Amino acid sequence: MTLQRSHPEQVHADHEHIEAHTGPDHGHELRLQSRRTLVLALALILIFMVVEVVGGLLSDSLALLADAGHMLTDAGAIGLALLAMWIASRPWTAERTFGLARTEVLAASLNILTLWLISGWVIWEAAHRIGGEVEVSAGLMTIVGVVGLVANVAVAIVLRRTAEQSLNVQGAFLHVIGDLLGSVAVIGSGILILVFGWHLADPVASIVIAGLILVLSLRPAERVFHVLIEGVPPHIDIYALCYDIEAIEGVTLVHDVHAWTITSGYDAISAHIMIEPDRLDRQDILSEAQAITRDRYQVSHITFQVESTSDGCIEDHHVGHLQATSRES
Repeated sequence: MTLQRSHPEQVHADHEHIEAHTGPDHGHELRLQSRRTLVLALALILIFMVVEVVGGLLSDSLALLADAGHMLTDAGAIGLALLAMWIASRPWTAERTFGLARTEVLAASLNILTLWLISGWVIWEAAHRIGGEVEVSAGLMTIVGVVGLVANVAVAIVLRRTAEQSLNVQGAFLHVIGDLLGSVAVIGSGILILVFGWHLADPVASIVIAGLILVLSLRPAERVFHVLIEGVPPHIDIYALCYDIEAIEGVTLVHDVHAWTITSGYDAISAHIMIEPDRLDRQDILSEAQAITRDRYQVSHITFQVESTSDGCIEDHHVGHLQATSRES
């Protein structure tokens, strides 16, 4: 196996080019499930936000209005995720053969970026407060924290399962987790101020929580980057996949392998499969190779090209084959 992209003009007349869309339904189902959870989460956030706005106006509480503003940023993150999902569902065209599915990944990256900006602003403001003498209303702050915690826990529960499968939902989920941790910090700071009169607890807790949010966002950011550079999906072991296909009777080598993610739940792979020149059952070999790739490795879009000879090929198949099989042994 050698991981090198081929040019379309290298396809010979005695090659068979087979493309299979074997699992887009999984991506479609994931998108529908994600949309339902996002809509429910958005409804919960908007309800709690209205309650806080009304309470803030009636009590003239700036803290309540500020927390409502935080929830508005969560609603914006979820709204962006829903918008990206709608755009991604647009049909493909001759200019965009995969449609706009990658929009969901871009929305996830934007949500993570805004989360970093918000965390940076919180750290900046908290650092300035440490040197000042800002007093806060601990009782009201604690009440606000409890209300925000209840709302964010409810939304986090709704989003958690889908966030594990969808980068788009995960970006919105991180915003909610950020606010949830912020609510915990508000409650803890309020208690410390009420009991010990330590007003410094507010900015210190803010810095700790902002730093924790940045750390928690690194893994999702890495996943987004991996998709954007068309890295191999984490659940696909290229060496094992090639070894399994090469174990099919009649297959001599798998090479020029590429696997990447279009969007969450929709992975693609392309490869050249070399078979013995005298084999007459190439369609059966292809069907078995597709079944292995689809069922064992959960790949949605499969494109295999069969070659019956290596004449004129400049790749070192022998070295690549040793690399592919030695991993398994």
